[in-house]
Amino acid sequence: MATGPAEKRARIDAEKPGLGPVRLDRGYFDKEFISQFRAAFTDPSLCCNTAISPKDADACQGEIAARPFHTGRLHNIFAADFLRQLKRELGDLQWHERSNDLYSFYQTDDLALNSNPHIKALRNYLSGEEFVGFMEQITGVQLTRGYLDLAAQRYKPTNHLLCHDDDVQRGKLTRKIAYIIYLAEEWTDEDGGALGLFAQDAEGHPTSVVARLVPKFNSIGFFLTGHSSYHTVEEVTAGDGRERWSVTGWFYGPADAPEDTQSSPLPPSTVPQPESLLTLDSEASEWINPDYLKPDTQAQIQDAFLEQS
Repeated sequence: MATGPAEKRARIDAEKPGLGPVRLDRGYFDKEFISQFRAAFTDPSLCCNTAISPKDADACQGEIAARPFHTGRLHNIFAADFLRQLKRELGDLQWHERSNDLYSFYQTDDLALNSNPHIKALRNYLSGEEFVGFMEQITGVQLTRGYLDLAAQRYKPTNHLLCHDDDVQRGKLTRKIAYIIYLAEEWTDEDGGALGLFAQDAEGHPTSVVARLVPKFNSIGFFLTGHSSYHTVEEVTAGDGRERWSVTGWFYGPADAPEDTQSSPLPPSTVPQPESLLTLDSEASEWINPDYLKPDTQAQIQDAFLEQS
């Protein structure tokens, strides 16, 4: 999952978000369901996958994958017809191919200012008090109102997203919860594109996928971002030209908030920082434009990479 730096994200519309044509299924607001889901999601000793369903709401079901880090999923979250109309609007947008050594897929521009009715309704609802408050209640994480990353992705056959952790901090805000709303219908495990969750070794390095979430239409998957949230989108292998569609993004919270992941902080990244490039030997420096060795230029390149990812 990837979009640009938080400070470049447009603020959500100033208008008061209305409920409009989209609203989380009312069964999920059952107080007992919220209490049980939160208790399980925030329990560091949870060792088994857990299913929790609201009373008198047969279509609603919540799940928590316990390993390697707690990952929630809610099924049948919105009216199916709304999501199909949303997908039609997304299909009419301009799509950009995103491809490098980490990923290969197609993505829209950030949808923060998109005025199509179903896209706008989803954005305003996801960023509104009802849904943000609900996410706070079931995860126990403090979130910032009015900031939301939102973009759509299409994974065609052979497209993929390799292992990464979504841990990005910009200014006073940081990504707190990553979410995926699945729009692909009649998708099976054989079609690929599952969300793979990585275990880690004693040094905090990702090792292998130990849990997988297969895309399911009209469900939302989510997890807390951080040094332990290594995940991947497995290669899509669907035939007949079918594509894995989704809407993804992040909820943000204060960067100075208490650590709210279930695992101990892992060692900092060992990826070389821009300053290390200044130590290149003279022979290598002869082949590199000196402008690229300047810290300001390197910072701009990093931001551009995030913006286009």
